[in-house]
Amino acid sequence: MINISFYRDTHKHIKQVLMTGHAGYADPGYDIVCAAVSSQVISVENSLVQLLNIEVETEVNEIEGGYLKVTLPSNLSKSVTHDAQLLLQHLHFAFEVLAESYPEFINIYEKEFIS
Repeated sequence: MINISFYRDTHKHIKQVLMTGHAGYADPGYDIVCAAVSSQVISVENSLVQLLNIEVETEVNEIEGGYLKVTLPSNLSKSVTHDAQLLLQHLHFAFEVLAESYPEFINIYEKEFIS
């Protein structure tokens, strides 16, 4: 099961995304649920860095996999915050669609971000 937590601040902005676990839909290399989730989050993380020049803090488990945390810095301008939120809301929406199609493999949680 992939557990995805979206951490929001008091303004309801997504400040952090935490993903843990493995889908278990199929064997590694053939798991379409894992591939879909991974490609979405990597694409958004790359867009935050490359398109918006945001120095996100990214943590991964290189050995076992199944762990990714992306955190936005707190010093973003209003304009960059807007653009970052658009990308992160897209990610949230994409995960909701995937979770509807594969509910036994993806859980989504909303949590409070505490800095």
